[in-house]
This record gives sequence, C-alpha cells and structure tokens, in this order.
Amino acid sequence: MARSRLHIRYINNVDARLKPEILVFARWLRTWYQFPIAFHLQLIGADHLIDYDGTPCALRWWHNSANSPFVGQLAVGSFTNNLELEGDSVAFPTVIASIGRLVKYYSQVISNAPIRTDFAEVWGDKLLDAYIEGAIPPYPCKHSNAAINSCPNNSLQRVSCRGDR
Repeated sequence: MARSRLHIRYINNVDARLKPEILVFARWLRTWYQFPIAFHLQLIGADHLIDYDGTPCALRWWHNSANSPFVGQLAVGSFTNNLELEGDSVAFPTVIASIGRLVKYYSQVISNAPIRTDFAEVWGDKLLDAYIEGAIPPYPCKHSNAAINSCPNNSLQRVSCRGDR
C-alpha cells in the first residue's frame, strides 16, 4: 500500500483533547480518498489566522505549483472554549467540517477547478455528516453515476471500498 499523502501537523499548543479525534478522522479520510499531491494540514492553536491581505480568517490555504504540496491551515484556538461552553457535539464537528472544507479546496485546486467557497462549505458539511453517521462520503467532484468516480485523474479520488462498488 502506498504511503498516505495527507499529513497532519499541530502548531502552537493545540488542545490535546482534539488530537485523538483528528487522528481518527484523518485515518477515515485516508480510507476513503487518495491524495495524489501532498496535503499538509496544519492545525494551529490560535483564535484566528491573518490572511495574506491582512484579513483575519479561520482557515487559509495555498498551493504554489504542480510539484509543491497543498498547505491548509486551520485556527483551532477556539476549540477549547467551544468544548467548555457548547460541549463535544459542537466543538469537534466544527473543526471536522472546517477540515472538510480544506479537503474540498484541495480538490478544486489540484484539478484546476474554479475555487468555489459555497461548494467547499456544502461539501465539508456533507463530509462531516458521512463521518458522524458512518455513511459513504461524498465524491470530490460531480459524477453522473454514483458507482463511478468520474473525477479527472490528477484530482482527489474517492476509493471504492466498504461495499461501495
């Protein structure tokens, strides 16, 4: 089996209670998807990030060239507060849905599709629902037949497994 190209890194005191769930989620992602270009996911222990234009944001990403990895950064500093005030039914899904959005941006970038934030939001929520429900996750791109992954070869591919043939 090929080594996974999804890499997780924790930066600046990420709450230790988040890490085990993210590792389980990352394993689940690797079970369902093949990442043809390296995806470096950085969870940063800060309440927000500063985007390149100076705007505060919760997530950001970049990909410089076809040979470089896709880097997605997510501010998870609010996780601790969310966990204490809202509980695990809000805190964990908030982070996982945001990671799902980064996965969709990854898919759009590496397949040269237009960057659509609205698609990333909807797809991230669908991915979260599938993860929570133990269901089959969404395809990363449009397809005409649910049994056939019609994404371009250079894009994120969903692996047919768990009886999804």
